[in-house]
Amino acid sequence: MSVLDQYLDAAERPNTRLSYASALRHFEQEWKGLLPSTSDAVARYLADHANNLSINTLRQRLAALSRWHADQGFADPTKSPLVRQVLKGIRTIHPAQEKRARPLELDDLLVSDNHLVRLNDNHDGRW
Repeated sequence: MSVLDQYLDAAERPNTRLSYASALRHFEQEWKGLLPSTSDAVARYLADHANNLSINTLRQRLAALSRWHADQGFADPTKSPLVRQVLKGIRTIHPAQEKRARPLELDDLLVSDNHLVRLNDNHDGRW
């Protein structure tokens, strides 16, 4: 492997490669999409999966399709106005539910603080 190849390989995490490969398999094998694709096909793919995939998963699938087209030298159908409008419509009809952590209660904070003070008092000075 050349030094250039090493840097290119290091630029992308293994999980990203696996995730993109999975997204492409889903598009081609499960949905029966063809690569290279068209903006119409990508828009239909999004619409067909809008009810059962999160908006973040759909965005990840678009990123994988975009990368494949760029790597192969084809025009990127994911950047078309049609695909962007469909994604916007999906976000409107299926808004992502924000997951918020429960705020830390004052009593819990005081318990944690007391615990840390006790740890510090029992510590021999080395961390």
